Amino acid sequence: MRRVTISLVGQKRRDITLWLLCLLIFTIPVLTQGAGPYQITWYTIDGGGGTSAGGPYVLTGTIGQPDADWCEGGKYELLGGFWPGGPVECFSSSYSTYNDWLILGKPDCWCAPYHCDGDADGATQGFQKYRVMSNDLGIVAANWKKLIDDATLDPCADIDHKPQGFQKYRVMSNDLGIVIANWKKTDSDLPGDCPRPE
Repeated sequence: MRRVTISLVGQKRRDITLWLLCLLIFTIPVLTQGAGPYQITWYTIDGGGGTSAGGPYVLTGTIGQPDADWCEGGKYELLGGFWPGGPVECFSSSYSTYNDWLILGKPDCWCAPYHCDGDADGATQGFQKYRVMSNDLGIVAANWKKLIDDATLDPCADIDHKPQGFQKYRVMSNDLGIVIANWKKTDSDLPGDCPRPE
């Protein structure tokens, strides 16, 4: 009877070489992700569309861009497509305090219809449904002389949206003055058109 011996030494060497090669192939992209500038490796080509007009109306559009969308993550925001979609900002980038609005996390209260009139809590109070009352005063008082980088600052207390004083306090006498001027006013007493153009 003849005996056949199979040597696995060559097979093991090939297996180890294959594993090392796979390891190298999969770790190089991971190691290079943190280096260098950002790169977009995916794209689409879309086209078509045009402009239609009738009377005082003009409509401009593009055909074939199912990828047009808005997304954000961390400090990055992406508006994709020829006509990028996304949320419409209620606080105009033309305002001198637009960057402050961004730093504070785009607080919705800055866009509320009665905020610039002293409505810090976004609600009415009492049987008479006063728009500016003690709850609003309490929010302003609790945030008195806080700075924009103070993590405890409630941006809704910053009624005028502007820093004040040498120290650039976000909540100070201007904000209190607005609350006092509109104290115990109802919706019908106030314009309800905040934020107002500067």
